[in-house]
Amino acid sequence: MYLTDLTDAQKEYIKGTILMDNWRSKYDFFLILDAIIYIDVSGCQWRLLPEEYPKWQTVYYYFRRWGAMDAFSELEDSLVEKVRLRRGESPHPTIGAIDSESSRSALPRSQKGFDGNKKVKGVKRNIITDKDGDILEASTTPANIHDSKSAYALVAMLVVAFPWIRRIYADRGYRGNFIEEAKNDFGIDIEITHSNYSGQFVPAKKRWVVERTFAWLENFRRLCRNYEETTESANEMLMVAAIVITLRKLTSVNNRF
Repeated sequence: MYLTDLTDAQKEYIKGTILMDNWRSKYDFFLILDAIIYIDVSGCQWRLLPEEYPKWQTVYYYFRRWGAMDAFSELEDSLVEKVRLRRGESPHPTIGAIDSESSRSALPRSQKGFDGNKKVKGVKRNIITDKDGDILEASTTPANIHDSKSAYALVAMLVVAFPWIRRIYADRGYRGNFIEEAKNDFGIDIEITHSNYSGQFVPAKKRWVVERTFAWLENFRRLCRNYEETTESANEMLMVAAIVITLRKLTSVNNRF
């Protein structure tokens, strides 16, 4: 129907997951999920959802319901393990990379803050990826929250799903007490890497993968600016994008739509 719709091969990776548990709706499960992905990729308003999909109120209901269940994050965790196995790697990552980016808010009533460093009024997306750039954990906060403060909560969530993580690469924004706290509380070494900037962009060793992941996320127009009223909803849009990226890796489909 649309380029954003899941292929049959991608659907096979989702069958039997938490999203499909006790599915009793009169609507086809994948039609609902395809509608959510369409919103995320195209960036259109909920009320402008094409009529080939169920009514936008129905799609939005399931989007928020699955978000409240943390189902998108659990599905991404499962897919990351599968894509790592497909590459011949251990399903249990031990190394990660952390970074954040600020996104301007498009709604006057949305949750937001002002990032004084980047001069952005909106939200801040924080992600931890494995060494291949697959998202292991993510959170969305008002943009005024400092990286080191949001990072502690993010790492706390990370060790629940991926307790094998032993080292995380970060930039200089994560210096300070966070390094010692991560080591003492979670047994994780935080290594600060430098880009060695000398007049032109030089990818930071071992940390460049997380910056590449942010570039992949720019293919989702819903993430180019923040159109969500709450940071919880904004984070679910981020996780839907992560799922799509991982599914396209599993089925050898180019990440660009």
